[in-house]
Amino acid sequence: MLNKKEAYDLIDKVLTYCNYYTMVTVNSQEEGLTRFANSEIHQNVFKADNSVEIIVHYGKKQSKIATNILDDDSLREMVEAAEENLKYLPEGELVTPEITTPVEIACEEYDEELESKFGIASRAALIKEGIEALDDSFTGSGALSLTKMVIAIGNNKGIKRYGRLDAVNFNAVVTHESGSSGYAEYSTNKADDIDVMQLFRIAHLKAKAALNPISIEPGGYTVILEPLAVGDLLNYMNYSGFSSRSVQVGMSYLTGKKGQKVFGENISIYDDKDDENTFKIPFDFEGYERKKLNIIEKGVAKDLAYDIKSALREDTETTGHSIGDSSMGGFPINLIMKNGDKSLEDIIKESDNAIIVTRFHYMNIVDPRQAVLTALTRDGLYMIENGQIKHAIKNMRFTESMLNALNNVTEISKERVKVPGFFGVVYVPALKIENFHFTGKTE
Repeated sequence: MLNKKEAYDLIDKVLTYCNYYTMVTVNSQEEGLTRFANSEIHQNVFKADNSVEIIVHYGKKQSKIATNILDDDSLREMVEAAEENLKYLPEGELVTPEITTPVEIACEEYDEELESKFGIASRAALIKEGIEALDDSFTGSGALSLTKMVIAIGNNKGIKRYGRLDAVNFNAVVTHESGSSGYAEYSTNKADDIDVMQLFRIAHLKAKAALNPISIEPGGYTVILEPLAVGDLLNYMNYSGFSSRSVQVGMSYLTGKKGQKVFGENISIYDDKDDENTFKIPFDFEGYERKKLNIIEKGVAKDLAYDIKSALREDTETTGHSIGDSSMGGFPINLIMKNGDKSLEDIIKESDNAIIVTRFHYMNIVDPRQAVLTALTRDGLYMIENGQIKHAIKNMRFTESMLNALNNVTEISKERVKVPGFFGVVYVPALKIENFHFTGKTE
C-alpha cells in the first residue's frame, strides 16, 4: 500500500513529464480473500496492485491513459503517448475547468484493528468456527475479505487529494440438504462493528425457518423488506434516478419533478460522506470535494448528484460526485435512508398476513422513467400471521414501481444496517410496504 507521501511523490514524478494541464490519479489496492463452499475453505487469495491514470487536457480535447508499470521510463512513455494521442482525438463538448482549490483534501483515517482481526489466519479461524456451529444437515458457503484502498489525485496546478479506505466484507449462505437456504451479509470499515459468528447464526436460523416452503399465488401483498432487500432497491434507484445526467437525458423517474412530492412523507434519503456509517472518501474521482445532498426530503425531490460535465451543461457547480465516468454524471456513494422509531421485531409482532423478504437477486430496471424494478427473492421468504412467522414461502418474482412502493410505506425500522452498494455501502432500515406486487412464483 502506498502511504500519502509515496502517492504524492509518484504524482509529482508523473507531472514532471507533462506539457499540458494534466490530472494524475494513483490507485493502490490490496485484498485478502477467503472463500468457502460446502463447509470447506477452498480458496485463500491475496492480490495487490498500484496503478496510475492520467487525463491530459488541451482545449476541448482529453486524452486518458493508465498503467500499472511504474518505473520512470514507463511513466514517461505513458505521458508521451497520451499527449501524442491529442493530435488524433476529436474535440469534446466542453472545456473542463482547471482545479486550483482547495490545495489539499486528505483523509487518512482507518481502523488499524482490521488487519489483526481479519488477516488470513483470523479469517480462516472465524470461518471454521462458524461452519462447525452448523447442524449436520446444513452447509455453509460464502466469503470473508479484507480490502485496503488508497486513491490519490494531483495536477500541475498544485492540488493534492489523498484518501484511504480499509474495509471488511462478509457473506454467508447456509443451505439445508433439502435446498432451503438462509443468508447474511455485512460490510464495514470498523473492526468492532462486525460479528461474523452472529452473522453465521442469522443465516443458519433463516435456513431452518425456510424448510418446507409453500407456494402462494402472485398478487399484491403487505411485505416487510429487511435491510438487505431495501439496500438492493435503493442501489438501483440510485443508478437510475439520482444522477443529474439521468435527469438531463430524460431517463430518471425524477425528471421534471424537483420540488415535487414523489414519495411518502416518511421517506428521506440523503448522501453524506461525513456520516460515520458510510465509507468516507471526501473527494470525487475528478478531485472535487463531496457535498452533502438532500436527495429526498420528506418525500420531496430535492438535490441531484453532479460531476463537472453535467454541472457545466446547466451552468452550475459540481457536487463532487464523479465516479470517473462522465456518461454516468454524478453518482452518490454515501447514501443513507432516514430511520423510524419502531424495532423490526415490533413491526413483525404488529403485522398480520405479511411477507418477510430477506433479499433480492437478479435485479433489473424495467422502466427507468417509472422506477419499475423486478427481481427474485432469495435465501428466506416467510409468511407472518398474527405477529409470528408461520411458514416459509417458495421464492417469488416482484415487479413494482418504486414511485408506488415508497408511497405505501407504513413502517420504518429504528435499526439501520450497512448494505453493500455499487461503491461502498448504503445505510438503510427495514420497510413495511402495503400492496407490493409479486408477479411470478417458483415451483
